[in-house]
Amino acid sequence: MNDLKSVVWRWFQQGAIPEKSLSQALSLVSVATENEPDSTQWRTLNELLLTWGAALLLGSGLIFFIAANWQSMSSVARFALVESALVLALALYLVLRMWAIKRGDPLGFGYTSANAVLFATSVIIGSLLALLGQTYQTGADPWQLFALWALFIVPIALVAGSELLWLLLGLLVNLAVVLYYQTFPGLFGRLFLFDLALEALFLLNLLLHFSFLLLSGKLGALAYIPSYRPQRFAAPLLQHITITIAVFCITLLVIEAIFDGDALVWLGGYLGFITAGALLYNLILKQIFVLAIGGFSLVAVTNSLLLRLVLEGQDPVGMLLVLGLTIIGSTSLLSLWLKQRQQAFQLDRGHDVA
Repeated sequence: MNDLKSVVWRWFQQGAIPEKSLSQALSLVSVATENEPDSTQWRTLNELLLTWGAALLLGSGLIFFIAANWQSMSSVARFALVESALVLALALYLVLRMWAIKRGDPLGFGYTSANAVLFATSVIIGSLLALLGQTYQTGADPWQLFALWALFIVPIALVAGSELLWLLLGLLVNLAVVLYYQTFPGLFGRLFLFDLALEALFLLNLLLHFSFLLLSGKLGALAYIPSYRPQRFAAPLLQHITITIAVFCITLLVIEAIFDGDALVWLGGYLGFITAGALLYNLILKQIFVLAIGGFSLVAVTNSLLLRLVLEGQDPVGMLLVLGLTIIGSTSLLSLWLKQRQQAFQLDRGHDVA
């Protein structure tokens, strides 16, 4: 930390940092140094990675073991093995939770050993549903397996309050939607409902994103509830993934409408969506990641609109050079703006810490 402060002081003496900004620079150095992990934190991270990796391998290993020995095992033996593993996992979770409560962890949210066991339990539940469907042919459509799997692990995710379980839930729901549209291609027998699947994925992931944004307490709407625990829904990675999928889907839909359909309605809704997102994440939440994906989505849509105008013009070959310059210029301006916003967000966080 002293070395970093010496560098900042040397920059101040060289005139690179004005006198009025010196205190802000030193406070940012203090914040950056406090966030550096020590040896204990590295050891804790390694333990968590090994624990959760073991949970994933044990749960998936059970599935592969049954699949490899399908012919040599009876249906009773298969169900007995999976159900015994499920009971043992639940018993182990109860033991670990009792130990955690005695150590002063009454909530048990996050990346704990007990929640790693619940993660393995969720994988075992999926294997049990797959075994049930494969043995008795109860589910002819594959989307039903993932939909039921997601439904059964909702209580487990609520109890654990762990991000990986919420990620598993979001993955299962998205898979169920995709497989549903592949199973029911529509009245006229289309091979893929590309546009309808994108619309469904856009609405689903947008709903998931704002649901967890609200439930995690970032908007402050549920702060007045006394017994509410926002830590239960702390899943920033899930929020980033869902908003990325939502932006990707609506970008493809708008580009498809620009070249194949009526672009006015789609462009109006898209501009409203991008404007609302820019106001929310630039002024209130101050998240550079969402601004970046939204900005590059806007660049893609704008240049797609220009490309259509170029192709419909009388000299499309000459205008392609202008289009290339427009793409380079828009991405460069966006990158500069994102860099400026990132610096502003860091200064705001430094003021909050100070």
